Order: sequence, then C-alpha cells, then structure tokens
Amino acid sequence: MAKATGLTKHQIEIITKTASEVATKHVDQKEKRKKIEQRERNLQNTNLLLKNYTKLRDMAEEYQSELSGYDESVLDLETLTLETLEKYHFKTVKIMRHVDAMLRAYELGAAKGLPEEKRRFEVLKYRYLVDNKLTVKQLCERLGVEQATVYRDSREAINDMSVMLFGVAAIGFV
Repeated sequence: MAKATGLTKHQIEIITKTASEVATKHVDQKEKRKKIEQRERNLQNTNLLLKNYTKLRDMAEEYQSELSGYDESVLDLETLTLETLEKYHFKTVKIMRHVDAMLRAYELGAAKGLPEEKRRFEVLKYRYLVDNKLTVKQLCERLGVEQATVYRDSREAINDMSVMLFGVAAIGFV
C-alpha cells in the first residue's frame, strides 16, 4: 500500500505521528481556552452577585420563612408560572445562604491575615455588602489609600470570593 501512495512506511509513520501531535495540541488548547472562559464567567458571576448583594439579601430574607415548604423540584423555563417563579426566589435564598457562609469565612480569614487582607475585606464590605455603600473616594479617605489600591483590593477580593463560591473551578487550573 505504501508504494501506491508513493510514500514509504517510515514517511507514513512520521506523518501519522505529526498529525496526532497536532490534533492533541489543538485539543489541549481548546480545553485550556474552555477553562479560562469558565474562570472568567465565574469571576463575572461573582462580580454581579456582589454588586447585587444587598438586593438579593433583602429578597432572600422575604422568602426565608417560606422556603421549607417547597420541594427540590427542577425549575423549568417552559412551564414558568407564579409557582415556579416563587421557586426561583427560593433558589436564591439557598444561594444567598451559601454566599453569606462564604462571606463569613472570608471575613474570619481576613481577620487572621495580613493587614492588606483585612483591608481587602473592608473594601469588599463597604463597596458591596452594606446598605450605605461607600464610593471609591470615600473608601480612599476611610482607609488612607490611593484609588488604585481600592480598585486592586476590589479585584483581589472578587477573585478570593470567586474561589470560595465556585471552588477549584474558579482557580483556573490549566
């Protein structure tokens, strides 16, 4: 068969090996991109969750007492009714319980950590978690730091919270 193609057996082996290596490299790059995209989605979701934290917290408090009366049924967008809408609210309650637990853990870790870790939690708290949020300028004055520090602390706190909320998927193992 090698003579019909004009290639020797050795040449065919080299071509096959090269093609296999290229395909493997392509698959590896695709998986790497997929993991990076997932990490970016996790960070974006954490950022959105924190930006909307007080609204979600208040809504979750409204439904907290009614949560135990509902089962764990899967929510189906095709059958969206008032009842299923309430189930979405109850799902939010459960998610907010997890978020609050992770925020408490983050706060405890920051309290035991370095001064910049404590500051990072303060930035997170006053930018996202309290009802009367502070502006970046107000945070600069309160903490005695530059704006760049507040923005960097915000990014790092969001990264930290993303890891706490999503686990290893947020670390971006490649």
